[in-house]
Amino acid sequence: MSKMLRKVLIASSIALSAASMQESHAQVTITPNLTAQQMAQSLVGQGVIMLNPQLNCANNASGYFDFMGNPSAIGIDSGIVLTSGSTINTGAGFATSSGIANPSSATASFNNSYPGDALLSALAGQTTHDACILEFDFIPSGDTIKFDYVFGSDEYPTYNCSINDVFGFFITGNGFPTPTNIALVPGTTNVMVGISTVNNGVNPYGPCLTNTYGHGPYSQYYNNGNQYIVYNGFTDGFTAVASVIPCDTYHLKLA
Repeated sequence: MSKMLRKVLIASSIALSAASMQESHAQVTITPNLTAQQMAQSLVGQGVIMLNPQLNCANNASGYFDFMGNPSAIGIDSGIVLTSGSTINTGAGFATSSGIANPSSATASFNNSYPGDALLSALAGQTTHDACILEFDFIPSGDTIKFDYVFGSDEYPTYNCSINDVFGFFITGNGFPTPTNIALVPGTTNVMVGISTVNNGVNPYGPCLTNTYGHGPYSQYYNNGNQYIVYNGFTDGFTAVASVIPCDTYHLKLA
């Protein structure tokens, strides 16, 4: 069995640059703006060859997080982060945006003015913006790949069913002729993970939109924000799994 990645945090901020730096608060340290090679290499495990990494994210929108050996905050102790906003504190005064290493009482409000992504828009049922994308080819020596991940958003809980923050792990290759999302709600075969499908079950503005696909809210997998991380809510730790053919070449897109 080949294993890739143990730890990914996918995070969405609500829409408002800073120099690259390392930022630490409480029990989490954020290191933004790693290279595509560094990001992808941190994901691949023993028995996996990684090739052609590409990173398409705004400044400070991606990086590495470390809870310094304490996984209790979100269930993952360290790994890479991809966000539609900023991983670190930016701006000043009214324009201040809080990075990841802040309590959920803070506001992660940042507009990168980046385009969205067609695959994400298809999942969300809405036009997406500020996409942050890491992709690379890989050659496994075993028959399975696995990813542990957590999704968080500052749109929780007010916009559970109106603004559909979403992400995907898309695999292409033998057995996957078109990009296939393997980041799914546990126990389902086709339900993507987003704020419309995994949330606290409350929608202040009436019935959910069609972007729930008739599924959810899967509240058993939802957690309120906490003192360690800026987002108002996040999912439990999930695992994405795909069966692969040893020694074949596949393409993976985390967006």
